Amino acid sequence: LREARRPALVLGGGARGAATACLTLAEACGAPVVTTANGKGVVPERHPLSLGVSLHTESVQKWLVNRDVVLAVGTELAESDFWSPPTALGGTLVRADLDPDQMHSGLPTDIALVGDARASLEGLLSEMGLQARVRHEIPDPRGGVIPDPRGGVDVDEVAAVREARYAGSAARDARWIPYLRAIRAVLADDAVITSDSAQCCYYGALPHLPLGPAGRYLHPTGFGTLGYALPAALGAKVACPERQVVALSGDGGLQFTVQELATATQLRLPLPVVVFDNGGYGEIRDEMAARGDRPTAVDLAPVDLPALARAYGGQGTRVCHPDELALALTEALRTPGPTLIAVPEETR
Repeated sequence: LREARRPALVLGGGARGAATACLTLAEACGAPVVTTANGKGVVPERHPLSLGVSLHTESVQKWLVNRDVVLAVGTELAESDFWSPPTALGGTLVRADLDPDQMHSGLPTDIALVGDARASLEGLLSEMGLQARVRHEIPDPRGGVIPDPRGGVDVDEVAAVREARYAGSAARDARWIPYLRAIRAVLADDAVITSDSAQCCYYGALPHLPLGPAGRYLHPTGFGTLGYALPAALGAKVACPERQVVALSGDGGLQFTVQELATATQLRLPLPVVVFDNGGYGEIRDEMAARGDRPTAVDLAPVDLPALARAYGGQGTRVCHPDELALALTEALRTPGPTLIAVPEETR
């Protein structure tokens, strides 16, 4: 890592307890940071070195091939992380993981660091003569603050990779970004966001709703589990009642577990449920259309989801503009019980 000219960090969920060490190591080595879905927010996603949740993107995978050293922390480097068969790397792969079996999964390991991620990375920093420390913060023109990068890293190069990462999906993602910005503006830094296997989540919130180490984003990684967001949000809110918890879902996924609105009503804990309604199963619909097939069994009969939430004893509303979503979310966070906020989407 001392000698590397083009290093990179790949962080998974197992790196969460080592967030400070990960950031210090990235800044000391000038190593851009890529995360899996489970690693979202381990390093602040507004940091100049962050490439966000992008291990699954073609542009970042091609960029990783040209790194001379890649340090992967707490990740299986599995097909569920790459969203495809794992891409071979061109340089030295160093893996830090608590589970020794992970050293033989996904991609072959050149140097194995078996142990707790925090202890391993702090030991590594000690060997390199570095210390984990709180970084000075500088104004971020996009709002908030970002840590001041040290070590002379070429942040323009990182920005170019980041732009390439977004360019291929800009047209598709544009429908969600204004609403996700509205959500981000309302939520506290330590908010918990639960995610469904929905386009608005894996194409929208994973790359476009920035988090830092204080927050959490819970996603059904690997299994594509429809209906995860609402029960996961309930569990998170019961475990951490003092923190803001918001569920993000699509209309198809929500209806796998929509009956949990009854539980949320009984608990009387503030729980916004933001549902992007595209009238069915958008991912399967789009895949059929892309193949030239006639979409079949993917369109759901219209359901008045806000009325359904009210029938369960909660609150429900429909919004058609990001400003309306911000107001509704603000109100929902201080209203006992669930509030379902439906955001209609164009389906064609």
